[in-house]
Amino acid sequence: MASRSATAARSQNPATYFRRSRPFFLVLIAAAMLYYGCAVLAPSIIPYDGLGPLGRFTRYLQVNHRTVFHAGYAVAWFIHIGEACLSLWFCNKKGITDSKTQLLWFVQTLLFGFASLYFLVVYKPPKKTQ
Repeated sequence: MASRSATAARSQNPATYFRRSRPFFLVLIAAAMLYYGCAVLAPSIIPYDGLGPLGRFTRYLQVNHRTVFHAGYAVAWFIHIGEACLSLWFCNKKGITDSKTQLLWFVQTLLFGFASLYFLVVYKPPKKTQ
């Protein structure tokens, strides 16, 4: 219980605002990127026949559209890297100045993309009182 109140108190400070993405999206994106990475970097370890339509579709892309399939994986990572850099810009714009918190946003957004960046985009820091 104490850790929950400490987290709540920490989130009240705009300089240290951090929100973890929803577990459903974390698992979904991690699984998709892992599967895509295995399909591109180590296709022999994927049991295509045991995955039904997904396995057949992946094998089709590997065989018939190899260049586009591999380029898509690189593009996915470039997008995640861009989103992670954008998260640092949003941190500065929204007054999140704590370097540890900025690192948390960067890493989370690098790994999970917009599922993380969304919470930073919609965050409205409290108005400064005069």
